[in-house]
Amino acid sequence: MDACVVLPTINEAENLKVLLPMLRNALTNYDWFITVVDDGSTDGTQDVVNDFAKSTGRAVLIERGARLGLGSAIKVGMRFCLERGANIIVVMDADLQHPPEVVPKLIDAVANGADLAIASRYVHGGGIVGWSLKRLLISKGATYMARLLMPWVRNIKDPISGFFAISASKLRDIIDLLSDFSGYKLILELLTVMRAKYGDGYSVVEVPYVFRGRAYGASKLGRSELIGYAMLVLRLSNYSVFKYLVSLVLGSLIGYLSFIALPKFNPFIVNLFSIELSLFTAITLYLLLMGMRLNPRHYLKYHFVKYSAVALKLAFFAMSMPIVVVLLISGIVQLLLTLRFIPTNSIVVHTI
Repeated sequence: MDACVVLPTINEAENLKVLLPMLRNALTNYDWFITVVDDGSTDGTQDVVNDFAKSTGRAVLIERGARLGLGSAIKVGMRFCLERGANIIVVMDADLQHPPEVVPKLIDAVANGADLAIASRYVHGGGIVGWSLKRLLISKGATYMARLLMPWVRNIKDPISGFFAISASKLRDIIDLLSDFSGYKLILELLTVMRAKYGDGYSVVEVPYVFRGRAYGASKLGRSELIGYAMLVLRLSNYSVFKYLVSLVLGSLIGYLSFIALPKFNPFIVNLFSIELSLFTAITLYLLLMGMRLNPRHYLKYHFVKYSAVALKLAFFAMSMPIVVVLLISGIVQLLLTLRFIPTNSIVVHTI
C-alpha cells in the first residue's frame, strides 16, 4: 500500500461526509487506505465511516467507545496502518481544516526521500483564513515557545502542525517511544524522538497549505489543551526553564556570598570576580542538569548573555527605576537569551 491516512474523530459526521469522498478523489493515483479512530462519537460518525468503507473497501473504523486522548488515538491509527503494510502514514484532522488536496503533496514528499513531511501554514504559499487575532496570537506564541525551548525545531516554520506524513520505515523504529499524552501536537514529540534516535540522520520537508476554519462542529481547542501543550513543551525540553532558574538562583547566591566575603581592596575587581564566579556556577549547573557536555563554547555564549543582563541593569539603575522592576526585566531577558543561545544541534530542514 502506498499510503494510509489516519483520522482521529469525535463527532465529525457532517465533516466526514464531505472529507472522505474528497480524500478518495485526491488519492486516485495511489494505493490508499483510510483508518478512522473514533473516541465515542454520538452524532452518527460511525455510520458515515462504515457506509464509506462498504462502498470503497478502503476504510476501517476503530471504535474505542470513550475519550481516551488524541495522542493515543493517532498512535492506534498509525499502528494499524503499519500492520496493513503502508509505506507512508498521513495524519490529519477530520474537520476539513486540513485540505485533502495537500495529502498527495505530503505523500510525494516522503516518497521522494523525506522521512517526515509537515504541512506548514508559515512557509511561502501557506497561510491562515478566518482566524481571530486571539487565535493567531495563541498559535504564534505556541510556535515561539517550541522554538525557544526545543532548539532542534528552530529551523521548522510550523513545528506545531497537526498535519503531516511520515515514512513507515522511520515510524516503525520509534512508535514505541511515543507517549499517549502529546495530543494534537504529536509532531513535536515525533521530532524530538527522531532527533534522539537518528541525530541529524533524517530529513524533514515543509509543504505549504492554507488553514481554514471548520465547516461543521465546534473546535476542541480549550484551556486544558493549551495547558497540556505547555506541559508537553516543558517535558520535551527536559524542563530547561526550571533547571535554568535553579542554576541562576544558585549561581547568583554564590556570586553574592563571594562579593560580601572578599575584602574590598578594589571594588571593581571584587565585583568582576563575583560576576564571573556566578556566571561559571550558573552555566555549569545548567549544563549538568540538562545532561549536556561542558563545552567552552557554551561559556563564551553565556558571557554575552550575562554581561548583556548586567548592562541592562546598569542602564535601568541610571534611569532610577525601582530595583524590583530592574531585577524582573533583566532576569527575563537573561532567561530568554540563555535559552536562545546556549542549546545547540538544530535539525537541518528543507522547505519545498
